[in-house]
Amino acid sequence: MINVRQDIRLTDELERQLMMRAIEEQFRFRPAVALKGLFAKIAVLLSSEKTVAHRA
Repeated sequence: MINVRQDIRLTDELERQLMMRAIEEQFRFRPAVALKGLFAKIAVLLSSEKTVAHRA
């Protein structure tokens, strides 16, 4: 019975650690993802300019 309580404590501690890591990862800056988003926006902008120039 004592071992079960120790296991529960370890499980609770593990859950706390995993949640803390997930929260930290959520707010961590990711330059590759930011650059990918920037290039996607530039591509949309350039493709819309080509469409407008083609119509004229």
